[in-house]
Amino acid sequence: MAVTERKQFISLPLKFVFTEEGASALIRQNVKINRLKMGDQTENYGVFLEKITPDFLQRMVLMNYISKIEVSGVEPVESRSDIIELSKLIVFSILYRTYAEVSREQLLASEPVKQWNHSNPSLVIDGKTQFKEGQLQSFIEQHPEELTEIQQDILNPIYKNIENDSSLQPDEKESRREILQGFLTASFPLSWFVLLKFYKSFEFQKLANSSRSCLVEYLKKSNIAEYSSLMLMELATNIENLNIQKEAKLLYGTSHVDTKRVVLDPNLRLPVIDSLRKKNSLLTFSWKLGGTSVAIGTRGRFQVVLYDQDIHYAVTSENVAQSKTADVRRFNLSEFYNKLNKSGNDLDLGMFYLSFLDEACKNMGIKFESMVNQSQLSGMGQTITTLTYSL
Repeated sequence: MAVTERKQFISLPLKFVFTEEGASALIRQNVKINRLKMGDQTENYGVFLEKITPDFLQRMVLMNYISKIEVSGVEPVESRSDIIELSKLIVFSILYRTYAEVSREQLLASEPVKQWNHSNPSLVIDGKTQFKEGQLQSFIEQHPEELTEIQQDILNPIYKNIENDSSLQPDEKESRREILQGFLTASFPLSWFVLLKFYKSFEFQKLANSSRSCLVEYLKKSNIAEYSSLMLMELATNIENLNIQKEAKLLYGTSHVDTKRVVLDPNLRLPVIDSLRKKNSLLTFSWKLGGTSVAIGTRGRFQVVLYDQDIHYAVTSENVAQSKTADVRRFNLSEFYNKLNKSGNDLDLGMFYLSFLDEACKNMGIKFESMVNQSQLSGMGQTITTLTYSL
């Protein structure tokens, strides 16, 4: 799903922790930065917001202003749509920024640019080239027709392949076209400067091919936005159900009610959720964004973390280990969720999606790891479930 299809606002209790670059920029704009207690019980400086627009969050990620985003005090079932929307938005933003960095580097490392730098040592074009403020953007704005032609040159072959793909529905084709536009919109001005500078030269097609190949690669990787968001919800629901069953024993007593029934019955479930909320025992969702092109081994890397303030380490860890070796390749995503929705009684079925996700990541060229850790912080037991993706 393309970011442009998302709702106008995402309403969740959001904590944003900034990078040094982001904090400096916001302080210059007189934005007050506060000390926030995070899901791992540490304190970071950032801001708390109760709702955001997708465009705002995407701009902040693209500018490398955000290092961590957290949501706490919400119940997964009640807030499912907003959590999924937020997760997809974060991952798309990371994809767009990573593509922008990689495509720029490939253009600067291309043979045409190397030859230009060799022949023009006083006019070298590389990542260290200093331009006057607004110079690149001004140059781009002076060539609107050429820019449109370049974009069409890059996109049209990909559009043709999408249109000829009989396995895609019309809305899926449109979604892919919108995602492609999102990648190009996120491209750095220096990339467009290089393409415009060599436009209509003998070497231009090499540069266009490089940009197109990179675009195809990251379009394929973009499925991770959907997969990682659904995996997050399956894990959150599974862990929260464990919490609900344990809390139900305290509220209702094991002899009076089937704790698994509490999970499925709203009249029994809601009082348990309220009790967990009062104890600050609802899950914390955290997205840790990776580094920049300067940070070796971290670009395109992000982590999705669930902090559970109660101790279910043994059960959760065992479920993750079992699901990673389960044979679920017989399900595609649609079949899997149809089976999940119809099963009703098997609350752990969603955990088996880890095997599906692991296989999908391998096919997309994305490194995926999962881990469950237990810690003791300030006398409090905490289970930490971490999903790590490297684009």
